[in-house]
Amino acid sequence: MMEDGQTADYAPTKPVGSTKGAIIAAIEPGSPADRAGMEPGAILLRVDGKPLIDILDWLWLTDDCQVDLEYLLEGTEICCSLNREQGETWGISFKDPLFDGVRVCRNNCLFCFMSMLPKGMRSALYLRDDDYRLSFLQGNFVTLTNMDQEDVDRVKLMRLSPLHVSLHAVSPEVRDNLIGKHQARGLAVLEELLAADIRIHAQIVLVPGYNDGEELDRTLNWIELHPGILSVGIVPYGYTRYAALQSSFEDPKAARAVLSQIEPYQQRSRTALGVTRFQPSDEFYCNAYPTAIEQHLPPAELYDGYPQFEDGIGMLRVFADDWHAAMTELEEQGNTDQIESERFFMACGTAFQSFFAPLVASSPLAGRLVPLAVENRYFGGAIDVSGLLTATDVCEQLMGAIEGCEAVLLPQSMFNADGLTLDGSSVAEIAGCLSARVCVVPCNVESLLAEIGLIL
Repeated sequence: MMEDGQTADYAPTKPVGSTKGAIIAAIEPGSPADRAGMEPGAILLRVDGKPLIDILDWLWLTDDCQVDLEYLLEGTEICCSLNREQGETWGISFKDPLFDGVRVCRNNCLFCFMSMLPKGMRSALYLRDDDYRLSFLQGNFVTLTNMDQEDVDRVKLMRLSPLHVSLHAVSPEVRDNLIGKHQARGLAVLEELLAADIRIHAQIVLVPGYNDGEELDRTLNWIELHPGILSVGIVPYGYTRYAALQSSFEDPKAARAVLSQIEPYQQRSRTALGVTRFQPSDEFYCNAYPTAIEQHLPPAELYDGYPQFEDGIGMLRVFADDWHAAMTELEEQGNTDQIESERFFMACGTAFQSFFAPLVASSPLAGRLVPLAVENRYFGGAIDVSGLLTATDVCEQLMGAIEGCEAVLLPQSMFNADGLTLDGSSVAEIAGCLSARVCVVPCNVESLLAEIGLIL
C-alpha cells in the first residue's frame, strides 16, 4: 500500500463532509500525540496544511517522522507539530476511517439485498454503500460505477491494491439488466485499474436467466484474459420473500451444473498459474449435495489461501478441517473425559445445520452438542445462513424445544457491533424470551469447544 508514492505533490481535492475533519476517538498514552497535548474528541482539520477526506489521506500525508497538524478542540483551533522516532506510531485513532462519509451506490442492481428488506428495520440496514475506500480497507465489494477520474487517479497514485470488485457480467446488455444505466463506467474503470497493475478480487452474483449459461462463460473467459484478477468468487443469487425474482440455484441439478461449468476454468488456471482463481461459494456445494456436503468440498489447498473467505467461500472447508483436527486431538489425548453430561443446543441457519449435524453425529460430542436448525421466516425466500437469523425466528422456533439444556449457543454473526440482531434484539432479551442461558459464540471450532468447556 502506497509504498512508492511521493507526498509532496498530493493534495486531496474532494470536499470534506459534515464533520469538517476527522474525529479523534483515542490517544495512546506516551505517544507523540499525547506528548503534544492532543485529546480524544478533537477534530483533526489539516495535516501540513492539507485537508483530509479519509484515513488513507492520513496515512499518506503522515509517512514522515514530523508533521504539522491543525485541529479543533472545544471550539478552539490549535496548531501543533508532532515528531516520532523510527517505527513509532503517532498514537491517534479515529472514530471512522471515512471522514467525509460513506459514498453510496447509484445503481439499481436486480439482486440488491437492501431492496428486498422488509420495512421498519434500523435505518443503517438500508444504506447501500459503494465506496472504493472500503473495498481497499475492509474488503467490501464495489461496482466502481460512482468513481470519477480523480478517484481513479488516486487509486493508481496510492497503489490501493487489491480492490474487491463486483463484476457480475461483461456483456453491456446483460450488465444493463443486472446493474443499471451506469454499468459501463464500472467496467471502464476496472479495465483502467487493471492496466495500471491494480490487483482485483472479483465477485459474480449468479442470477438464473441473466448471467448464467453462455454469459457466465463469456465472463469467465474475459477474466482468463486478465491475470490482474487474482480470484473470482461465484455466489448464487440470494432472495428474500420480498424480492420480485423468486428462484435461484436451490435445485441440486442446477447447482451441480454450475460447478461443472466452472471446473474447466479452475483446471486451466491451476495448470497455467498454480492457483484455482475461480471459486464457487459454499452455497453451491450445499445446494448441489445437500446430504453429503463435506465430501464434495474442495480440499484446503485449492482455495489458494482463502482470498474470498468473507464472501462465504471456504468457510465450511476451514470449519470441517478444524473440527476433525480437534476431535482427533480429543481422542488421542484422552480428553473425552472432559465431556460433561450437559447438553448444549447450537442454533444455526438451515444450511449450516445440514453440514454440521453429520460432523457432530460422528464425533465424541454426539448427544452433547445438538445443532438446531432455525428456519428464516423473517426474511423468507432462499435465506438460510446463520448470519441473517433474527431474534424473532430464534425465539419462536426454539421455545419449548430446548428443555434440559445447559445453554443455547448463538452464532456471533447474528449480532452487530452493538450486540443487536437484525430485528433489534439483544442477547439478554433472547435469553429472557427463551428462559435459558444464552451464549454468543464466534464461528470457529476453538471458540465453540471452549464455550462448552473443552480445552485442547
